Amino acid sequence: MSNARAINVAAVGAPASSRAARQRERILDAAEKCFIESGFHAASMAQIAQTAELSAGLIYRYFDSKAMIVTAIIERHLETDGTCAIGRLNSPEDVCDAMLDLFECWRRGDDPKMNAGLFLDLTAQCTRDPDIARVVRHKDRLVGDGLAQVVRRIARARGVILKPAEARDRAELLQCLMEGLACRVARDPKLRRNTLKPMLQRLVAVLLA
Repeated sequence: MSNARAINVAAVGAPASSRAARQRERILDAAEKCFIESGFHAASMAQIAQTAELSAGLIYRYFDSKAMIVTAIIERHLETDGTCAIGRLNSPEDVCDAMLDLFECWRRGDDPKMNAGLFLDLTAQCTRDPDIARVVRHKDRLVGDGLAQVVRRIARARGVILKPAEARDRAELLQCLMEGLACRVARDPKLRRNTLKPMLQRLVAVLLA
C-alpha cells in the first residue's frame, strides 16, 4: 500500500473509530442509569436502548449481552477512578476521610454512576456470572495492590518497614471495611458521618500503626 493510500485509510478510519467510541460511552452511560434505577436483573436491553435513544439492534452491534455491558462498566470505572484516588492517600487521616467521603456519597445516593444498592447487586452478580466475577476480582486485586502500597508508604513515614504480605493483609482489611460501608448504608440509613468518624478513626489508626 502506498503512503498516500495509507494516509487516506487512516483519515477515514479515525472518525469512524471516534464515533464508535462515543456510541459505546453513550450506551454505558445509559446502562449505568438503568442499573441504578432498576438493578442489574430488572434493567433490560430494551430499557437501556430507550434510555440511550438508540435502537436495540444498534446496541447489540457493540455489546452481545447485558453481561458484556456490565463488564465494560466495571473496566471503565477501573480506568477512570479507583486506583487514581488511592494514590493520593498519604496518612491515616487521608484514608479515614476517603472512606467517610465514600460513605457519604453512597448515603446520599447522588453519584450518577454508582450507589450502595448497585454495589451490593454487583457483588451478588459475581456469584452468578463467572465473567463478571473475573472482572470484579481483577479490579479488587488492583485496588488491593494500591492500598497495600499506601499502607507501606504510611508505615515507612513513621519509621516502620512492613513486609509486602503484612501490608497486603492490612489492605485486605481496609477493603472489607470500605465494602462493609455499603451494607451499613442499606441496612441503617440513619447512620451519619459524625457517628461513624470516631469509630473509623480508631480502626484505621490500628491498621496503619
